[in-house]
Amino acid sequence: MSDEQWHLTIRRYSAHGAPEEIAQRIRDGLLPSLRQEPSFRAYYVARIDGGGGTFSATLFADQETSRRVNEHVLGWAQSNLADLLTGAPVIMRAVASVHLDAERKGGESYMLVRATEGLGPSAGTLPAFQDKLVPLTLEQPGFRHLYTGRDEAQPDRGIAVSIFTNRSTATAAHAQVAATMAQNRDIWPQSPKVLLAGEVIVAALA
Repeated sequence: MSDEQWHLTIRRYSAHGAPEEIAQRIRDGLLPSLRQEPSFRAYYVARIDGGGGTFSATLFADQETSRRVNEHVLGWAQSNLADLLTGAPVIMRAVASVHLDAERKGGESYMLVRATEGLGPSAGTLPAFQDKLVPLTLEQPGFRHLYTGRDEAQPDRGIAVSIFTNRSTATAAHAQVAATMAQNRDIWPQSPKVLLAGEVIVAALA
C-alpha cells in the first residue's frame, strides 16, 4: 500500500454504440496520449452491466495533470466518439489516499465502483480502513487493484474503485467488505452502495 495521494476521475457515459468499438477507438487514439503523461498511474474503461453505456476510471499523481487531462478526454470523446455516445458524461472526482495492488499480475477484467456516505474525518476512518479492510481486500480471490478516497464534491462520502478478475469474485468481495462495515457502524454508519459495475474493456497501468 502506498501513501502517495492519487487523483481519481470517474466518467459515466450513456452510449448507443458497441462497447467494443468504443474500446478500440480509445486504445488507438486516446490511450497513447494518456500514457505519455509522467504522472499517469492507471486507466480503465468498462461496459456497464446490463448495457446502456460505459464508465472509466483515470488516475494521476497530481491534481493539475488530472484536471488538464480530463478536459482533453472530454474534448477527444466529443470529437471521436460522438456517433457512439449520448450526451456529456457524469463525472465524479476523488483524492485516492489508498491504492492497493495484488501480488498476482494481470487479469484486470471487472471493475466495481462503490460509495460509502456519512463518514467522519479521514484521520479517524483511515486507520480503521487500514486495519480492517486492507487485509480483507488483499486476501480476496481474484483481487487485483483498489483505489479509494474522499469524493471532492462531498467530503463525507468515500469512493472506491476495485478491479477483479471477474464479476463473481468482485461481488463476493463487496459482500465481505459490506459485512465488515456493518460490524463497525461507529466508523462506517451507512452501508456501501455499488454505483457502477461492469466488464473491463480497456486497462492500462503505468
